[in-house]
Amino acid sequence: MPLLNLDKFTIKDELIPAERLASMVEADQTKDLSAQLRDNGYLLLRSVYNPSDVQAARDEILKRLAEVGEVAEPISDAISTGTSDRRLHYPNTKSLGAFWKSVSEGSALRRVINGPEITGVMEKIFGEKVTHFSFAWLRAMQAGKASPVHIDHPYMNRGTKNLLTCWCPIGPVGLDEGTLYVLENSHTWSDIRAQFEGLDVDRDKTRLGHIEDTPLALAERKSSRFLTTSFNPGDCLIFGMFTVHGSFDNNSPLGRIRLSCDTRFQPINQPMDPRFSGKNPLAHSGLGYGCLTASLPMNETRAPR
Repeated sequence: MPLLNLDKFTIKDELIPAERLASMVEADQTKDLSAQLRDNGYLLLRSVYNPSDVQAARDEILKRLAEVGEVAEPISDAISTGTSDRRLHYPNTKSLGAFWKSVSEGSALRRVINGPEITGVMEKIFGEKVTHFSFAWLRAMQAGKASPVHIDHPYMNRGTKNLLTCWCPIGPVGLDEGTLYVLENSHTWSDIRAQFEGLDVDRDKTRLGHIEDTPLALAERKSSRFLTTSFNPGDCLIFGMFTVHGSFDNNSPLGRIRLSCDTRFQPINQPMDPRFSGKNPLAHSGLGYGCLTASLPMNETRAPR
């Protein structure tokens, strides 16, 4: 299915041509989700969460961002100020991480990302009881920024291989606001699996965990397409550790911030990566939430690992 407004899709300002774009296929929630995930490499699920719960989480996050001068009034519009006072309050990695941990552990956000609705979906997929990492990857993406192309495996592979990512937009995400994409059929790419399987970014610091090809070059080399869609409050996207994904540039003409959060689910009786579990997860390099680019002031960047 073709996408509208094709001129809005860029990655690091590189225009993605129309022939490399297509819409995601919505999952049929009345049928076997695990089979659809296996076939497509992702599950686009509509209306999983209560929209009012998502709105409460959004309000909670925006209030915290406004406290450090990153969201303009009215904060409900989620428009970036382009500036930040975050380092005035939190001057080093430890304090920045503590701030982002407090935002990421907000009760309204956790009600969504760790709540019974998504837990029920994951139990249908796995066919058994599930649990989730205590660590959450909350992101606030201002205009002009994007998430790099990557797979998740090199960053979280010290536990079970039966691990799934759930990407949850915290509010609406229009096609020009940095939607997530997956590369079509990338979950079947044996060369990507061979390159990254077993790589642990915290143990092997001489190798990069992300894909070095530009997203467009990779898509062209693999004769693939960027699959994406707009998202409404309540929607989510689920995929495995070897599905290649990233986000388009946030090209919001209003400067609207894109809020999203990643969580990881697995069967409850299988080993969990110890870096992302417990009350104070160490995460990467023992930095806790300070390892995340999102812990930095919104107008700063960090090279991907």
